[in-house]
Amino acid sequence: MHPDLRRLFQLVWPVFWPWLVWNLVRAARWHERTGRDVLFAVDPFGNLRLAYVADAPPPDTLYTYEAPRVAAWDHPALGSDVPDCVRASDAPVRHDPDKSGMVMHSHDIVRHDHGLHVRGPP
Repeated sequence: MHPDLRRLFQLVWPVFWPWLVWNLVRAARWHERTGRDVLFAVDPFGNLRLAYVADAPPPDTLYTYEAPRVAAWDHPALGSDVPDCVRASDAPVRHDPDKSGMVMHSHDIVRHDHGLHVRGPP
């Protein structure tokens, strides 16, 4: 007999030792199934009374951060929100003020005026 279980059997009348063994096996199987720790009390009849039950262990499937396999400096697309198809094209981006509502006065001054260029329904 394990020395830690000896004091449990000293608290229980010998007639009820099989009942205590059955309850201890049930408690051990429950602990293996759930992974929760328990503090229990034993009465003279071999019954286990749960005094405190620990919280459930956290699941193993929690999100964990995985670093990207390619460094951002090795592949420039990882460092920008602009899609590759837009950045990769060498064609200049054309500006249509009727669609965007932006009025260009010169190359370095942009004025937003949404009321001037409002397109009607198609």
